[in-house]
Parts: sequence; structure tokens; C-alpha cells
Amino acid sequence: MLLFSPGRGGSRSERRLLRTMARQQMPMQPADAPGWMPGAWANGRKRHWVSLMPRWAVVLLFVLFAVVLVAVIWLWINYRTWFVTTALVLLAALVWVWRRGRAARRHRDQVVRPFFAAAKKILTDIPATDDARRWVTIPQHLMGPEAERRLLRERLPQKLVERIDASATVARLSLTWAKLLRRPVAWLDWFRALKLVAWWLERQAAAEADAALSVKIPPEAELGDGEQTRLKNLVSRRIPGEWDASWDHQNFVVTFKHPPRPPAKVLFNEVQDIIDSLPDSQVLLGLGTRNEKIVLDFEDETPHVGLSVGTGGGKSSTLRNIIVQQIRKGAEKFIIIDPKLISLDCLDGIPEVEIHTEIMEQWAAIAKFALEMERRYQIKKIDKSATFPRWFLVMEEQNDFAEESYQTWMDVKDKKDPARPPVFGQVAKSLFKGRQANMNIISVYQRLTARAAGGTELRDQYGAKILARFSPQAWNSLVATTPRPKSSRHNGRAVVVIGGSERVCQLVFVDEREAREYALNGRDPVTQPAYVSIAEREAEALPEPVSMVKEEVSTLSDHQGSVHGQSMDKTDSNGASQTVTESDVHRSEDGVVVPLIKPSPEPEAIVGNDAAAAFLEMPKDNFVKARQRYKKREGEDIPGTFQVGNYPAWWPKDLKRWQAKLPRTGVKEVANR
Repeated sequence: MLLFSPGRGGSRSERRLLRTMARQQMPMQPADAPGWMPGAWANGRKRHWVSLMPRWAVVLLFVLFAVVLVAVIWLWINYRTWFVTTALVLLAALVWVWRRGRAARRHRDQVVRPFFAAAKKILTDIPATDDARRWVTIPQHLMGPEAERRLLRERLPQKLVERIDASATVARLSLTWAKLLRRPVAWLDWFRALKLVAWWLERQAAAEADAALSVKIPPEAELGDGEQTRLKNLVSRRIPGEWDASWDHQNFVVTFKHPPRPPAKVLFNEVQDIIDSLPDSQVLLGLGTRNEKIVLDFEDETPHVGLSVGTGGGKSSTLRNIIVQQIRKGAEKFIIIDPKLISLDCLDGIPEVEIHTEIMEQWAAIAKFALEMERRYQIKKIDKSATFPRWFLVMEEQNDFAEESYQTWMDVKDKKDPARPPVFGQVAKSLFKGRQANMNIISVYQRLTARAAGGTELRDQYGAKILARFSPQAWNSLVATTPRPKSSRHNGRAVVVIGGSERVCQLVFVDEREAREYALNGRDPVTQPAYVSIAEREAEALPEPVSMVKEEVSTLSDHQGSVHGQSMDKTDSNGASQTVTESDVHRSEDGVVVPLIKPSPEPEAIVGNDAAAAFLEMPKDNFVKARQRYKKREGEDIPGTFQVGNYPAWWPKDLKRWQAKLPRTGVKEVANR
């Protein structure tokens, strides 16, 4: 018996002898080679399958490799252009196939196999060695593309993510990125709106919606109500969406399908009877998958609502719907913070509505809202049975509002003041204490970050969330439940989350005219309405109307102004009078009097910053700074700018429109006075 080991000494021959003896004592196992290729253990060692190939096969492999190499060199020399093009196409195809295969493997490893392992605990008769693909079929698209990989934000610690969200630099980069993507997104939406593309996308969406998840049942399994319920709960927990189970006991399979989709569109006049029948504290958001009504209750369920709705998702229509319903049900005041300026201007002039577009006015309005809440609590301190009419604070485009608040606060604050604007403290106070005082907040975000919300503790105060065309980050910030549902591209299709329930909903669509008429309910507006419909705002893009006399032609913009804040029929064009006198009429052959619209005098261009500042009655420095901020924010100069020599120039109506629709251009100057 040898008393030494190979690692502790001995000659090379002795160590070789010990290794040979150890190999001979190993148990024999089948060769690790494909079934179609001969192979066996050799000298007690498992051989690689290539080494088990017969010599003629190895020679043939080398000959084929040499032929391919020579062919590639010959093609490169004689047909270089075609060779490069073909090689790039093949490379792209291989990369696409590889990515699809990788996605399928990840789906199998991260979704199918864990689901099968959980299902085996319910269906105990499934053999332990069976493959998951034999028993479970889960289409890959059901989990969405985000299920294939963890996002970087999900890999980082939560506290670090919150610090990143609270960073001013990150917020500015996010806004800049959104502005850079604005035009590509518009191009993508235009492409998707093409008839052929839209038809194809609808077919794909319908195919995905009709896809099914199936689980085979062992023939010998005895499934009671408890096992069936457990299997349904497993599907609802692991796979996003709503599911209906169909049990086929003859073929031993259970199939899960989505319930019928919500209606394609829900018009306001179609559900007005339902709206009028609801209690005062409730509003109808839309209809669900089985045409059931989705109702939001500000009294019993949640006092505050958070929306994360992308472009084209029905955000403005949803806000109009909630506001006009509550106005008709007795809400006393709607304070609307609208940095976008024109989102809800159709409600201007309604007695219960205040719309604020200037940053200083917005801060004052939010402080007024919080002060009213405190006044109500003082009354409740004396009389706990006191009741109050409902007030709403509607905060539009809160990412934009938050960034502008931070920038303005940096301009006006003292060194000893806190870094966070005080307005967020007013919002926080209203969120925490508003319920019992009938003070409700509706906030709209593109992405609910800690910086935009004013702090991480404020996110959970929104008991109801409405999400449409949302990003994975928006879902994680607002809801943070798994599995994450897929965002639909259908207009007005949203996911309504109230408490722990998630329901797909087709939101009610109410147009601007309908909302205004329903809210007024036959009353007269308190002021001359500043609302101008979108169709009239875009009227200048229409062909020029021709008057009754061919020689006298005028553009629609000459006799219908487009200055924001004035009615179309009251706005002169560049100060030109449009009064119709007796001499300005023409009698046709049948005696009908037709007013003639005389052409307005050609306006003079305003050349240079000095003349533009004087025309707008602004100091030159303020005008230059406002123009620079606009260029930095929008990525372009004032609309309608052209050159006269070395100086910028504008037409008067372009400057007036810019000044009227962008009142924030003077925020810093106003804040510093």
C-alpha cells in the first residue's frame, strides 16, 4: 500500500500511477455525447464528443472549413460590396434570432418553470421529473417585455433611488430628455396612425388579448373547489391581468382567458343617466371589462387621486369628466393649477372654477386651499358635527410645476431658507388632513418622482391611481405591485387602482363643449369666456375664405383673432377695426344683405429686441431673458421669428400670441419685484 499522495511528494511516475489508479476506481457512466454520434468512456475518463468523432468525420470537417474560408476570401476580393451587405444582413438576422432565443429562455426560466413548480404543489399527481413545457403553456407576451430583465432602478437600493429622484440634475435631465423625444414620439404616433399600420397593430393587439394560458390536469387528479380556487389564485398572482377559467374535464386541461374587453369608447351622453344617479361623493370614471361601472368615491374610498397618463391617454378628458360631475353634484370650488396653460381652459368662466397659470398665482392659490382647510378644522374644533361643501385642488403637469417651483424658489429665497419650496409643505398638509374637511386633491404626473411629489412620504396619500400609457417606472412609483400589467395603446384605456384592486377601464370621453354646457347647466358664465375651441385655434391653418367680391380676399386670421384670453368674435387683427357699416354691405339679386369683409391693412414687421420689448410693454432685459428661457425650454425661438438683415423680426400677432399663451416668460421678473 502506498503511503504518499500526489500532492505531498513522490516522483512524477509515482504521481501518474496514483492518478491512473484513481481513474480506474471511478464508476462507469454513459458518454457525454449526442445520441447520433458514437462515443464511450476511454481509459476511465469521459471524453469530449468532438474527440469521439471518427477520423473521417474530423477530416471532412476540416475540409469543409477550408472550403468555406476560401469561398469567403474569394467573395471578399471579387464582390466586396455585395459581400459586406449580405454579411451585415446575416449578422442582423443572427442577432435577432439570438435575442429571441434569449428572451424565450429567460421566459422559460423566470416564468414557466417557477409557475410549474408552484402548480405541482396543487396538482400533486404530476411526476416530479416531468418537463414544465409538457404541462404549462404561458405565451411570452403575457408578461410584457419588462419581465425579461430587471431594470437598473430595480437593482439599486430604494433609498438610493429616492435620492436620485430628488436630485435637481436628474430632474432637469428628465425634462430635457422628454423634450428631445417630443418630436420622435410625434413621428412615431404619426406612423402608427397610418391606416395600414393601425390595422396591423389592431390585429396584433386583438391576437394578444385573445391569447390563453393553459394548464394540463393529470387524469387521475381529483380537484375539489379548494384546489381549483388555489390554481385560479396562482394565475392571478403570477400573470398580470384579469382571468376567467374554463375547465375541460374531458381533455384534462384548464384554460385561462382574459374576460371581454371594455367597450372601445364610452361617450359622456351615453352614460349620463348613470352619472346623474350616483351619490354626490361619487364620480363615474368609465366602464370595465364586463360593462360594469367603475366608480370613484371621494367620501368612503379615497380623498385624493393620482394620475399617470401619457400623451393621448385621455388625461384632459378624464379631468374634465371628474370636474363637471362634481360641479353638478354640489362641489363649491375647483382650484386648478395649470402650467400647460390650455389644458382645461374650456372651464374658464364657470363660477366654481379658478384656473391659475402664473407660478406666483399658483403658490398663492395652493396656500389659499390649505388656509381654507385650517379654517374648517377650527370650526370642527367647536362643532364636530359641522359639514362643508367639497373643494378640489387639481394640479396639472406636476413635473413641470415642481421644476418651475424649484427654479423660482432659488431666485427669490434667502440663504437661511430651506431648499424645498414652501408650496410643497402646503400640499403635504392638505394631503394628510384634507379628508375630514372635504378638501380633495387630484394630481397629474408624467412620472411621480420624489422631487415632483415634494417628498417620498406623499406618494402613498393618493389612495386611487389612474394609469394609462404608463411606463414601468411610473407603475413602480405609484403602485409597486407585481405582476406589472401591460400598458395599452388604446385611447382612453386605463388601469384603475383603488386599494388593492386593479381594474381595466375604458374612461368616459367628454369633449370641451359638452363639459362646459354640463357644468354651466343653463347658467351664464361669470365672465366673458376665454375659451376658444381647438378647431378655431387651428383655423388659421385652413384655406383662406373668399368674400362675395373676388377682389376683396381676407384670411380668417384677419377677422378672427387668436389671442388667448379673448373671444374669437371680440379680438381684432393687429389692432385693425372690423366694424361693418352700411357702405360695407352688398345686396344680392334676391335682396339678401351680405356684409363684405374688407382686407385689413398689411401690418408692419417688428424688427429687433428693442421694438419687440416696446410693443409688448416690457423692459428690454426682461424680454431678452424671457426669449432665452423659451428657447432653452422649447428648443426653438418664438414661433414666427424671421430675419430682417442682422436683426430678428416678428409679426405683431405672433408676439401677442406668444406673450398671451406663455405668461410664465416673466416669472423671474415678477418673483424678484
